Amino acid sequence: MSSGTTRRQAGRSGRRRWPALLALLNPVALYRKRPARPDDPPPEALIGKGVRFVNRIYMLRAIGLGIGFFCVAAGFVQNPVDWPLWALLVFHGFIWPHAARHWALRSEIPYRAERRNLIIDAGFGGFWMAAMNGNLVPSAVIISMLSMDNIAAGGVRLFMRGVWASIACFLLGWLVLDYRFMPQSDIATIVACLPMLALYPLALGKSTYDMSKKLAERSREFEVVSQMDGLTRLFNRRYWESLLIEEFERCRRNAGRSGHDACLLLLDLDHFKNINDTHGHLVGDEVLRNFSQLLRSRLREDDLIGRYGGEEFVVILRNTSAADALLLSQRLIDEARERKSGDDSLWGCTVSAGLVPFTPDMDAHYVWLQRADHAMYCAKEKGRDCLVAWDAGLHRAQAKAAADARAA
Repeated sequence: MSSGTTRRQAGRSGRRRWPALLALLNPVALYRKRPARPDDPPPEALIGKGVRFVNRIYMLRAIGLGIGFFCVAAGFVQNPVDWPLWALLVFHGFIWPHAARHWALRSEIPYRAERRNLIIDAGFGGFWMAAMNGNLVPSAVIISMLSMDNIAAGGVRLFMRGVWASIACFLLGWLVLDYRFMPQSDIATIVACLPMLALYPLALGKSTYDMSKKLAERSREFEVVSQMDGLTRLFNRRYWESLLIEEFERCRRNAGRSGHDACLLLLDLDHFKNINDTHGHLVGDEVLRNFSQLLRSRLREDDLIGRYGGEEFVVILRNTSAADALLLSQRLIDEARERKSGDDSLWGCTVSAGLVPFTPDMDAHYVWLQRADHAMYCAKEKGRDCLVAWDAGLHRAQAKAAADARAA
């Protein structure tokens, strides 16, 4: 890429950043309702959203404002104020957390209501700065903690809304309370602020840690869901093929070493379409689940089982010799044949299977899969309900007949 192109891209990026920065500094733009976007959920989908968010903020607010009460109270003792301010401080420290939670939970969209409550908290913080005549230590502690809440809950945009709310309420307090700038903090006020400095960050950190754990668990759940077939709970085709590629590469690296053999088994349920047509898809789903359970119960944890599509299943038999894989595969076919009744019935379905040991002559993983598919169809042509192991001389009867017809 040329330097001129790079400069032009940097210039466009800078031009895009300036409007965003100006919007953050503009209180009118910050508080204006954001224009709807195409990917926004419909309004009715937001109703009732955010209850857990409200409860999480409630715990932080109850702890923070309860401890913060003593910061502001120390400032009031240092620079005495009238009783109405003491009454408002008691309300904000010990009553407002419960009232805010109740208000948010009764709102149509609790999440939005709680963000409004956080702005109100920031406004209170600015007002207390004016009420304490700018007492430096408690003012800095309170504004810092409230700003931490806002940026953790809503990012820079909510943080800047809180800043403007603090400035507005500070100016209001300045006008109403005959503000005098007295920033000095005595030792008693400083000591009263220490619990807030020590305990509230711990509470916020604990809340953040709990939330990150839940997000990590949810991420793992989504990862598992993306790997699994919803009906059988086996690996889905896409993920299983990625495992096949990994196993193929492992086998190539360890070719010739004992104990590193692997075999690929492709299985197909015979007459499955008749089950769906005769008994319905619910019975067909039951057959697929029962066969999946059979595979899980008879194979090892190291074996990689997947649903390849429809009624086809695939298994990578890891660290298994060709002879052992042949015995195991034949037992699976025999047991499937016997499951004609009972809770784990296959409703008369049998299994045709193709088995292919790994060999170094295969150029890519799909060659391994093609050979298994070829062997499985040879089993179908032999009359179904049987196992065919790959051999270099293996030919499908239909393909041979077609070739002979063309030659004639």
